[in-house]
Amino acid sequence: MEHERIDLGLVETIEATDVGEPGKRTFKITAESPRGRAVIWMEKEQLFQIGLAVRQFNATEEATANPTDFEPTLGPPSSASEIEFKATDIRIRHAPSSDTFTIEAVDPATEDEDVIQEPLATVQFSFPRAMAIALSKQALEATERGRPRCELCGGPKDPDGHVCPKTNGHHKGDFELA
Repeated sequence: MEHERIDLGLVETIEATDVGEPGKRTFKITAESPRGRAVIWMEKEQLFQIGLAVRQFNATEEATANPTDFEPTLGPPSSASEIEFKATDIRIRHAPSSDTFTIEAVDPATEDEDVIQEPLATVQFSFPRAMAIALSKQALEATERGRPRCELCGGPKDPDGHVCPKTNGHHKGDFELA
């Protein structure tokens, strides 16, 4: 199968959210532009790192350009106007000349780690700093929701009980009798 590169250009909307019950949630970013729509599913840590990176960047770097002056360099139009997948690799970068951010996500070809294959698709989209700040806030809020944390060890409390190493001296499965 041929590798497909999808470039949505400058998006009109972007949203980070979580879906599901605490302990069994999945995370995604949805982006829409006149060129199409992408839904990128990811691990909680990936979404958290995107939110954290943008927040830290915004706190240390001043705006460098007027985002209304941004003219994206678009790849060729894609026949697929909508794509949805779980990304294995997600990158975020900043273009100082336009003060825009770009996310690039890779759709894996296979889950089999023993087989090396080219990915099925790569999707990318850009957005101005104001949208990046909103995305960061959504990402951090989504990753903070979930199971309550144990006051002693900081680990997540499961609905069916919590084994706290601070009160019993070990993690579940760490101790065996011979």
